[in-house]
Amino acid sequence: MTDQKNYNERYFLRLLQHGPFQRRPRGGWRFGVKVISDGVVERLLAGGHTEIAGSQLRLKPLASNPPSGSSRATTSPSYCWRTT
Repeated sequence: MTDQKNYNERYFLRLLQHGPFQRRPRGGWRFGVKVISDGVVERLLAGGHTEIAGSQLRLKPLASNPPSGSSRATTSPSYCWRTT
């Protein structure tokens, strides 16, 4: 079950790479004609990768400048959904 939830989260995060989700007047969210439930959006928000801006759900911008004392590699963050 956990694998299925992780797959679903990755699927919706990939959709968000193409554009934001729009809030529906009758509740829920949509991406084009695809309806997305409030529960899915709540899980994406809880994961910390998305944010609500007005009536849109979008990916949070990636931090462009890591702290100077960081030991992480600067070229590839450990957790990044925006790959090319």
